[in-house]
Amino acid sequence: MDLVILAIITAYIFYRLSKNLGKIDEEEKHEIHKKLLERKKQIEDILNRVQQNSPTQNREEKIIGASSTTQKEFAILNHATQENLTKIFEICNINYEFFMNGAKMAFEMVINAFSKDDVETLKNLLSEKIFQGFNSAIEDRKSKELKLTTNLISIDKVEILSAMLIENQASIIVKITSKQINYVSDKEQKITEGKKDEISEINDIWTFKKDIKSPNPNWLVSATSS
Repeated sequence: MDLVILAIITAYIFYRLSKNLGKIDEEEKHEIHKKLLERKKQIEDILNRVQQNSPTQNREEKIIGASSTTQKEFAILNHATQENLTKIFEICNINYEFFMNGAKMAFEMVINAFSKDDVETLKNLLSEKIFQGFNSAIEDRKSKELKLTTNLISIDKVEILSAMLIENQASIIVKITSKQINYVSDKEQKITEGKKDEISEINDIWTFKKDIKSPNPNWLVSATSS
């Protein structure tokens, strides 16, 4: 079942990030571990709700989710986007609430993996083209002996901008608003870009894509922009 496979992939990503915890200081380790547990619980809760779908559950709840927040978010989308999302989610056996939480988790994982030079995790989350761009940036940093430090303070808002289903290819464009601290330091730990105490609000536009006929349930990030 797709959802079972997705649960296994989710567990694998948590395992990969947890392996990197020994490479960072105790305070950052504690903060990341806390976020991991919170995000894991959210995904597990939604997985349980989706898997417990029954004939008595109405179609709207199956497509959108049970919470009033997700109902409101879905309601403000334009008609074409609602129709496309409905088709996509029915085929993939997921709902709006599940997808949005998955997008948040993917965003957090990609941001952390990129700053930690975790190429293996990035391969599982990005399309080949986007992965090459991220990998090139990592290799460039390494060649210059630079280190990127990213502290994802919060994910303040996630909203779907549009969705398309062309033949077997589903794509969902998402806007993610977050607060981050980003800075680059050299081998002497001198900061060359950014500031340790500067919190920036960042708006990212990410496109998630999936072949709906593929047995692989994973959604990949196929485009990013700020």
